[in-house]
Amino acid sequence: MIRYFLLDLDGCLTRPFQTPDWQAVTAIRDLQIRSEDDKTIPALSLCTGRPLPYAEAVAQWMGIRDLVIFESGGGFFHPVTNKLIWSPHFTPEIARKSKELRAWFTNELLPRYPDMLIEFTKHTDVGMVHTDPVEIEDVYEIACFKVEQQYPEFEVHRTDVSVNIILRECNKASGLRFFADYYGITSDELAYIGDSTGDLMALKWAGTGFAPANAVPEVKKQAHVTREEATLGVLEAYRMLIDINKIKV
Repeated sequence: MIRYFLLDLDGCLTRPFQTPDWQAVTAIRDLQIRSEDDKTIPALSLCTGRPLPYAEAVAQWMGIRDLVIFESGGGFFHPVTNKLIWSPHFTPEIARKSKELRAWFTNELLPRYPDMLIEFTKHTDVGMVHTDPVEIEDVYEIACFKVEQQYPEFEVHRTDVSVNIILRECNKASGLRFFADYYGITSDELAYIGDSTGDLMALKWAGTGFAPANAVPEVKKQAHVTREEATLGVLEAYRMLIDINKIKV
């Protein structure tokens, strides 16, 4: 049985800078609420690169009752008990280097890209957001060079609207492993959906992986691709998982 279905946010459950598809979101939420009494419906949770405030808000309006993964595996939050856990890999030395990277971006890159916003609520990684994909590509390449030359403990990921410098030990696959250990389950009992290169390791680790139709080509090669994009793709995958579980009952 697939017990949990973990969702990426940007490009999956939501689209950046766009109003959510509330009809599809409501249908997903209704299934999540029913999962408490119907064991053929996997419980939902989140695995996102976004910071805690956003992940917490989405967890609340989705009715999520289990541990939420944020900052790509840097932190874990329980929306019912209000318990917050930081990754044990985020040591004081790593925190110092993360602070250095944040200062580098603020002092050297931000003046060159003044319309880019640093995700100031993040704790374990350095995230930057912009609506211009050209500038995202520029900053991504600069960040990759910086990390490769001076900060080998970190890795760089991007989406259409963001660049994230994260600790290698705090990627989404490590987040899923922590989640599975926390609940005493195996990877085969966990499904995941993601759309960007930052989701690749998580898709490889999860027992069942999905990609919405809007996912990048690299991700589509690693997962079952839904017919629909973004939120509708999540709903499609959710219904498929329920059908799979019904066969196994």
